[in-house]
Amino acid sequence: MNRRTRSVGRRRPVRRPAARIVVATEGASTEPAYLRALNRLFADESVRLELVSGVGDPRAVVEQAIEELAKSKRDPLGNDDSVWAMFDRDAHDRFAEAKDLARGNGIGLAVSDPCFELWGIFHYRDQQAPLDRHECQRMLEELCPGYERKGRKLFGDMQVIEQHYADAVRRARQSLDNRSAEGNPEGNPSTTVYRLTEGLRRAVDRAKEEL
Repeated sequence: MNRRTRSVGRRRPVRRPAARIVVATEGASTEPAYLRALNRLFADESVRLELVSGVGDPRAVVEQAIEELAKSKRDPLGNDDSVWAMFDRDAHDRFAEAKDLARGNGIGLAVSDPCFELWGIFHYRDQQAPLDRHECQRMLEELCPGYERKGRKLFGDMQVIEQHYADAVRRARQSLDNRSAEGNPEGNPSTTVYRLTEGLRRAVDRAKEEL
């Protein structure tokens, strides 16, 4: 009878992560797919990315993030631990209310107006004219052939993310500057997703420097 043999060699020690980044997301597919792709690009064992996806409307996302923050405080990993709420402006009634709740409870905000797909578009091109959610999704579908997959909208093009992530950050920052200059801070179109992604990148860099 064949028996599975077990290695008797010494196991490599499992390194405890230096930081935990928890993200509660409104969407169940698009945002998590991107964050997982970015995590593969940036991270190693030094930073643990935890996703709580498909939570619901902005208020529900922030409430979930507050719960996750309480959990993380009971078992902290390091100074770079953070909890984020990720959601869209879209047509949500409680959008501004959710942002105020997050800011009052130490939750990071990765929000987009009109929707997350604007952040995807910024990897390919600039977009400074207002647009609605459907226009935004159609534009990203034209730019990213793999965006629509079996009825699910996903943006996880590793090559584009790797080559043009810095461009997306620059365009996102410019979008916020432009909306502020227009008297409509974080208005359409703009996104703060880069604050989350840059937080992840910096946490990884600091953890590697400490090795």
